[in-house]
Amino acid sequence: MRYDDVALAGLAADLPPVVLRTADVEERLRPLYRRLGFTPGWVEAVTGIAERRMWAPGERYLDGAVRASRRALVAARVDPRCVQAVISCSVYKDRLEPSLACEVQGALGIPYTAVNFDVANACLGFLTGLVTVANMITAGQIECGLVVASEDAGPVLESTLRQLEAPGADIHGFKAHLATLTLGSAAAAAVVTRASLAPGPRLLGGASLSATEHRQLCMGDARGMQTHSVQLLREGVALASRTWSEVRETLAWQADEVSMFAMHQVGKAHHDAVTRALQVDASRSPPVYGWLGNVGSCGVPVTASTIRDRGLVRAGESVALMGIGSGLNCMMLGLKL
Repeated sequence: MRYDDVALAGLAADLPPVVLRTADVEERLRPLYRRLGFTPGWVEAVTGIAERRMWAPGERYLDGAVRASRRALVAARVDPRCVQAVISCSVYKDRLEPSLACEVQGALGIPYTAVNFDVANACLGFLTGLVTVANMITAGQIECGLVVASEDAGPVLESTLRQLEAPGADIHGFKAHLATLTLGSAAAAAVVTRASLAPGPRLLGGASLSATEHRQLCMGDARGMQTHSVQLLREGVALASRTWSEVRETLAWQADEVSMFAMHQVGKAHHDAVTRALQVDASRSPPVYGWLGNVGSCGVPVTASTIRDRGLVRAGESVALMGIGSGLNCMMLGLKL
């Protein structure tokens, strides 16, 4: 896919105020650890995740979505009345309907003429939302759209901990649910416009590949996320390598043309394996998993906003947005500042 007239006019994140340490999570697992012969600190040592964020008591993930959306609109200098599409992309849902997009549209006063709907694609949801809006702009359907996601790891983490606190919990259950113990909460939003209407990084296009023969390696529901970790890592890295080759060909990129890589980050093993496979220098892919954990669909936009806020990219440089999600699916998009 290629785009010639699409801009990422505004990008913003909203991080929850409550810090939950991995040490606090493991404290609840002390009886299980004792049975398994584990010592406290095992999860952090394996995943590299020291803490993650949670929404404050009484606060909904919707609140973070609205704040992130407002910040993105301010950054883009776009009036909410100019938004013609709202697409929400979260993995987490506290109900089936109405959509988070509907809630955000109403909270921000976006006109009734704007379309709103959900796009679900696991941890690739936000990138899928960006492409959906970019396609609508390219087709001449709209001039400006808002992409938003908000994740709440609290309910699924609590459900998983209760299962692992049960007397019958064993090593097999612990390994299967380890991925859930890495989850964190966050919100992110982006304003995507026709490039001629607002300044901002150009969305160049990218590539999307799947390996659906591995669709059962990561299965999630309201009770938790169960994974076959070793095989999932191996197949995910292989798919990322194929997608990276595809996107470099599509965008005619040389490896050294990309200044920074905003990757969806699951944990240390995943991040290190992908950067090694893609031959990406660690300094060009700053880790955020250590203090945020795996924030699902918000992973790529939160990492991208962190890169921007730290001043790690300058005008004229290129950034790769890269994600792998359950399915397996992989998408990589290019930005030109």
